[in-house]
Amino acid sequence: MKVILKGITEDELKGSTFITGFRTIGETGYLASRYIVLKRKLQRIGFITTKYLRDVTFLDEYGIATPFDLFYDKELHTIVLLNHLLPFQREWNSFAKDTIMWLKKLEVKNIILIGGLDKRYKESSEELRWLKTSKSTINLPYPELEKQLIMVGPLALFTIYSEIEDLPAIVLLPYADRERIDPAAAAIGVDAINKILGTNIDVTELYEDAKKLEEELQKQLENIQKEISRSGLDRHYM
Repeated sequence: MKVILKGITEDELKGSTFITGFRTIGETGYLASRYIVLKRKLQRIGFITTKYLRDVTFLDEYGIATPFDLFYDKELHTIVLLNHLLPFQREWNSFAKDTIMWLKKLEVKNIILIGGLDKRYKESSEELRWLKTSKSTINLPYPELEKQLIMVGPLALFTIYSEIEDLPAIVLLPYADRERIDPAAAAIGVDAINKILGTNIDVTELYEDAKKLEEELQKQLENIQKEISRSGLDRHYM
């Protein structure tokens, strides 16, 4: 894994907060981080590349999207990693470990990871569960994740390496619909981030434009998955 910065130095990023999420249950982590990037009109400061970087790109609101785009909010001193795609599974471990080691080098103030919980397992009225590493001092007005409930995938690896490397990390897990893209769950995640950062990012659009966002992102996701699954001779080269 390699971090490529454009127009900014690592020294300028020292002590920042880091936010990311992945395209998992309800697309919650991806949708929340993308919404923050677009709503705050963040500056793209670089990219993450991997040995087996996925060969898919498209035009997003801010320009040409790469699989792993890095953005920076100067006012909030916050980095957002926008993962348009999941890394290949064989790279999950190195992707998480190398990113966490980079964040350790930056002496980040806090790491905020956004995922989703299958709402079929929701037992009461809470909207979100959360957990934190032993070095985090943040407390939130939500119930913590139930003991022994298993996390898997890149989000789990980011959490594991944050704990191993003594980095303060918090994991936000809004309840989400497993069968479709869930903008309302992303809105709950963004609201939790507002509490952590002391900001007021308006999530009205996530609720009001939920159907439109769901349709647009579902079409994008289907096109990406279709393209990735095509055989070499059957791909749409442009």
